[in-house]
Amino acid sequence: MRFEDLSARLVAVEAKLANLTGTTVNTNSATSIEELDARLSVVEVQVDQLISAKIQSQVEAIVAAPAADAPIAVEAVVALSASVDVPEAADIVADVVTAQVEALSVEHTEVANIVAAAVMAVVEANPEVVVDTAAITEAIMTAVAEIIAAATGEEVAPEVAQQVAEAVAAPADPVLTNIEHRLNVAEAKVDSLLGK
Repeated sequence: MRFEDLSARLVAVEAKLANLTGTTVNTNSATSIEELDARLSVVEVQVDQLISAKIQSQVEAIVAAPAADAPIAVEAVVALSASVDVPEAADIVADVVTAQVEALSVEHTEVANIVAAAVMAVVEANPEVVVDTAAITEAIMTAVAEIIAAATGEEVAPEVAQQVAEAVAAPADPVLTNIEHRLNVAEAKVDSLLGK
């Protein structure tokens, strides 16, 4: 009975995805656990791709919007982030997105792509990466380096990667400074609770 229930639920989810993507759906129930697993894996990939595409469009709209006039609410972006269920990480994601909402629009396409890549790196990162200063810096640097490589058609030289890393690591505005301070305070409090 459980297998049949799961199979029926999977078909329902596949139908919703087909509706979202404009594709056809296999209305046949899975006949084995292996088929159920395989079809669920396909669904998971599709869902991740849809979420990533939606986040990308939201972030691009925010980056292009005039200061404090973004067409997307910060909460809508945070709701799609990997950090949504981890309050400490969700707060950091919200702060990063809010900082971009409050920033002037980025007019140059190359710069807008880099800014959007950096913001997306924070939004899409796992919560444990978001709350780890070194890990999120690395995630942002990697995303920015990939954008530079794609734009230039060349691998990013080590010295350019180092410059990107330094730029990302250095707080660019008061919001990031505030985030770093809050993170330092939170880490100290946790260490205190742990008797360190």
